[in-house]
Amino acid sequence: MTPYAFTFKLKNMTSCLLLILFTLLNLTLKASASPLLPGQVAVVYNSNVPESQELAELYALLRNIPPTQIVGIPTTEKATIDRATFESQIRQPLAKKFTKEKWWTMGKDQNGVRLPIASRIKCIALMKGMPLRISRSPLPEGESKDTRQFNENNEAAVDSELSLMGVHGYHLGGFIPNPYFNQDIPAVQSPASYLIMVGRLDAKNYDQCKRIILDSIDTEKEGLWGRTYLDFSKKGGAFAIGDQWIDEIAKASIAAGHPTITDRMSDTFVTNYPMTDCALYFGWYAFHRNGPFLNEDFKFKKGAVAVHLHSLSAAQLLNPAQNWSAALLDRGAAATLGNTWEPYLQLSHHFQIFYDRLLKGYSLIEAGYMSMNVLSWQNIVIGDPLYQPFKNTSVTKDNLAKDREYKLIRYAQSKFPDSQTRHQELLKVADKTKNGTVYEMAGFRSLELGNYQAATQAFTQAKSLFSAPADQLRQDLNLVEIQRRQKNTQGALKILKKAQHEFKDIPEAQSIAGLLTILAPPAPPATRKSK
Repeated sequence: MTPYAFTFKLKNMTSCLLLILFTLLNLTLKASASPLLPGQVAVVYNSNVPESQELAELYALLRNIPPTQIVGIPTTEKATIDRATFESQIRQPLAKKFTKEKWWTMGKDQNGVRLPIASRIKCIALMKGMPLRISRSPLPEGESKDTRQFNENNEAAVDSELSLMGVHGYHLGGFIPNPYFNQDIPAVQSPASYLIMVGRLDAKNYDQCKRIILDSIDTEKEGLWGRTYLDFSKKGGAFAIGDQWIDEIAKASIAAGHPTITDRMSDTFVTNYPMTDCALYFGWYAFHRNGPFLNEDFKFKKGAVAVHLHSLSAAQLLNPAQNWSAALLDRGAAATLGNTWEPYLQLSHHFQIFYDRLLKGYSLIEAGYMSMNVLSWQNIVIGDPLYQPFKNTSVTKDNLAKDREYKLIRYAQSKFPDSQTRHQELLKVADKTKNGTVYEMAGFRSLELGNYQAATQAFTQAKSLFSAPADQLRQDLNLVEIQRRQKNTQGALKILKKAQHEFKDIPEAQSIAGLLTILAPPAPPATRKSK
């Protein structure tokens, strides 16, 4: 992930027009109840791949999308294609279909640019089997790479390029500003008629894709409940913005009543970290999956949303051992974000906006596009586009049987708008319920406030109440986090060595070894003297 100064030059009239529209539309408005409807979604599959068609028909059936809006396109199954293939086999056939079915109305703006001036279809759901990314092609003859920032970068995600498939003549080098970025209005109310949101149901295999659909629909019935895990990078400098995004998520997650576990050290969560009941994960920065996701026994909670910020997180989706998007889906996540090529840090998804919009009840595709500041670029949204993980967050006596502790925490939190009062009430709830999860949340709340003594007491009490060894071990690791924040390495090592003996028989014990290596690295091997 490469940082850069956020400045750019736009070359032609179409790009200038889109920038003007982006500026005018980028006024944050309040959301109203206008969800994205099945009738506003087109499902696109590769007609050369029978499994792709089967997936498309299943998704349309389960989401009540009209069969007339299922579109088969004969194209290659290769993940990476060139620009000519994208144009001839994907964009042009789809644009003709939109025109034939009158899914959009084409027109011209005041500058004569041909684009959609109205569109009934707001979202395209690409099925597994469709190409993933477009490779870089040479600049047109006589065009200098200096005419526009990132002008050489005409490689893109298929999804992102398709978002502008009705716009004629826009510049392919670099990026186009996204008019829906940072909005707080449903997509059906957006005046940017030329924008078609594009997501994909894709993963290692078709069984995983089907599981994603079923998990998303099932989770919506009562909402997504569980713990939030946040992994900071602490790189600093030009990279600090990534940690700022995650810090905003931490504050919002705690305020929303989600048990929130943060790792603010420079290293990522260590191998086999005991990440139980993980409903939400945001982290960075490692090249390939690591930490708890190496544990073969690890599984996200059903419906989980999990994202790791990395330049090539979605460069491929077939091998879970490489990159991140495929790995997170392989461990049971229902939704993720990714980059097909180098996006540069500030041109990747803004995680804090994505999280905020999900909390407000928007669909996955809407939250993804609201958090994406550019189009014709590298960003993709993977999962059921219509998935609303927080569609239902109500807590009633009738729905307490499932995820009871998480619902009680949310309910208690929602009663007190003031953060200090909320924290005091949370401690009262912890004392009353004698629940390990509530105590752990109180501990992290105290930790974020800098009250190390209260955090230590809460984590210690949580450990005594948890019955699962993995949860008990995590409390020791939380205590280690306190020592590390206070730069007390010896105190951290003392806790780890005791835990090493206590939890030696569970797979998560490997996390102890990882932290010991970080805090007390072994001495380098002795060099042999030459004769």
